[in-house]
Amino acid sequence: MDSILLILVLSMAFYNGANDVSKGVATLHGSGLCGCRGALLWGTVWTVAGGLTAVFIASGLIKVFSKGIVANDLNLTVNFSMAVAIGVSVWVLLSTRTGMPVSTTHSIVGAILGPVLLSFGPSKILWQSLGYKIVIPLLLSPFAALLITAVFYRAGYSLLSGFSRYCLCFETKTNDCCVAEGEGQLAAGCVDTAPSAVAGTVEECARDLASSVRMEVNDIVHWISSGLISFARALNDTPKIAAVLFASAAFTGGGVKSVFFLATLAMGLGSYFMGRRVTETLSKKITSMDRHDSVIANLSTAFLVVLASRFGMPVSTTHVSGGSIIGIGLKRIDGSFNKKVVSEMLLAWVVTLPAAGLISGIAYMVLNHIV
Repeated sequence: MDSILLILVLSMAFYNGANDVSKGVATLHGSGLCGCRGALLWGTVWTVAGGLTAVFIASGLIKVFSKGIVANDLNLTVNFSMAVAIGVSVWVLLSTRTGMPVSTTHSIVGAILGPVLLSFGPSKILWQSLGYKIVIPLLLSPFAALLITAVFYRAGYSLLSGFSRYCLCFETKTNDCCVAEGEGQLAAGCVDTAPSAVAGTVEECARDLASSVRMEVNDIVHWISSGLISFARALNDTPKIAAVLFASAAFTGGGVKSVFFLATLAMGLGSYFMGRRVTETLSKKITSMDRHDSVIANLSTAFLVVLASRFGMPVSTTHVSGGSIIGIGLKRIDGSFNKKVVSEMLLAWVVTLPAAGLISGIAYMVLNHIV
């Protein structure tokens, strides 16, 4: 049973990557800085880095999800953990196939509550702990992201506009060859020009380097912030996924480090191979974004997710990133804000918890009947 449970949890990690990688890299694609496949590759690299780091600095979230939701005297069997994994995987897969960004964190909470409520009753839920440690951070985080983005939008946009004059340029290596004639002989010679770099204004790059690869300061910040979000997202989500395994006292299939490694690998594969649809939704269908907008949204998201991980608070990167992008859309004056898509996304957020709970509750009853 341990091996089946492990496979189900790894599938949950796979679909988590497929749905959640977009939250870090959608702005790269939406602003035109790179194509969708390049954005997914960048997000995958940082997702793997964050998942591996989680075992050292974010393992406290395992206790929150494995011990902080249901009563301690409740005997959680392998069937319970399997049902949770099924509930999360099915719901996140359906959402990913339709291109709708949803919260894996909400899905896990709902999938834990479903079997307990249907089989044991509400008295076995630690409602105070659930509200304080999980529900409040999850509910407040998107509004905090929207508020931070909206408040600092004008100042941030003005600052980034000033930075856009500056760039870092790299001149490619050249090989200049010439043929000289003298006293009836021909002499050939080649001179290598070493690569060089110039940091300065765009005009200085164009003047000092004849052929160069140019990267504006804003673009550098954008790449870094996108990587940081993907890193922070995996840092916050990997312990939650591992907690589904360790919630069952009957699970004896491996230590924390090996589970983190396998979950991180599955998350990375899902990110790269199935992340396109949700990335297209966040990058193109909510609002148009220029490169300044994208950096502001990314920095707001990264700040909140890293802060939450540091203090062991579970937040949904989906909600934080979505809140930041919605904040950008509300501040834009070009009418590009798509209220229909935002309404559908908000509805999916509301439905996620009961839908995952219903699926996992049914799965738990079926598993108890056949196993």
